[in-house]
Amino acid sequence: MKGHTFISAHFCNDKRTLVEALWEKDGKNVVQYIEANDNSKAWKTLLTHVDIDTLHEATYKHIREQNEVFEDLIIKIGKERGLLYDINEIDTDVYKVLAQCLFGPFDEEKDKEKLFLYKLQLFELDAIKKTKSKIKKKNLRQAKSIIEATKIAIDLCS
Repeated sequence: MKGHTFISAHFCNDKRTLVEALWEKDGKNVVQYIEANDNSKAWKTLLTHVDIDTLHEATYKHIREQNEVFEDLIIKIGKERGLLYDINEIDTDVYKVLAQCLFGPFDEEKDKEKLFLYKLQLFELDAIKKTKSKIKKKNLRQAKSIIEATKIAIDLCS
């Protein structure tokens, strides 16, 4: 753009036919959308400031940065809503959830999927994997509640 200073540019669609270019003039940023077309004057002007390889690299970096921002935001929202827990944070509610899971009401029929998933996680623990006692492992597989499975797992790990 005439009278503007080029700042950056990246493709802004999957087909790589549209470029978002950022220019500066008098301390203000101006965004310009340019069709990647050899017949376009704006496209030809842009190519005097940035080559195609740099444009593709900038696009890759832009997408990666946007993904990182998105992922960070999802994690932040998940933590704020109590859907994600960081067990390394002392003020987390994970201990409340753990206590509720272990000692809260358990319906053998309604919660059998939770029990199954819990047992799968227990069997992934090294201490339980390495245990030679087939009887204790059998008892763990046959446990009817989360608290019973936990008791057996503690016995296996002791």
